[in-house]
Amino acid sequence: MRSARIRAIAEQAQLIHHPACEAADLPAPLTPGPGLDRDDFIRYGLALRPGYDRLGRVIGQLAGLLILARLGSRFESDWPTVATVVEQARNAESELYGVTPPPAARQHHARLLGAMQATLVVVRAFGQTLPRGDGLHDRLDAWTRDLQAAGRTLSGCAIEGLGLMPLDFSQACCSCATAPANSTAIH
Repeated sequence: MRSARIRAIAEQAQLIHHPACEAADLPAPLTPGPGLDRDDFIRYGLALRPGYDRLGRVIGQLAGLLILARLGSRFESDWPTVATVVEQARNAESELYGVTPPPAARQHHARLLGAMQATLVVVRAFGQTLPRGDGLHDRLDAWTRDLQAAGRTLSGCAIEGLGLMPLDFSQACCSCATAPANSTAIH
């Protein structure tokens, strides 16, 4: 690619998040300190990690299914991939609810369970009769908002020192900004 073309692309940088976007509205990270000693912190993180990682994968898989549904203007709850995601969501739910947080981490754990619940709203809707056409797109929009909220909460529950780090979708096509009409992004 020629340098002039590269420069032109760089100068057309798009705003990724609108000023009212909640993507940066994340809680303070959980760290050891008063009320949470290092050993409790480590035990909590180790117990949490399987469910945390699985929830992140479920959110990603659901986002992929929603993209496919938008591309095909249909969503079939009997797609083989859907059964896998539903099973993984149930596993993540049991793993996360199976963790007993230390007292100083209860709020952190509650936020993580909130992300799980937002994800389960989408998963549980798969068993319902889904609309076609515009009704489907409205449902996909609602599910996308639920997954975005779950993803933001999951990001807010990250503990880098313990390896609890979600994938960063902040620059992805599912961010809150509208893609320019001449882009290759899915509208």
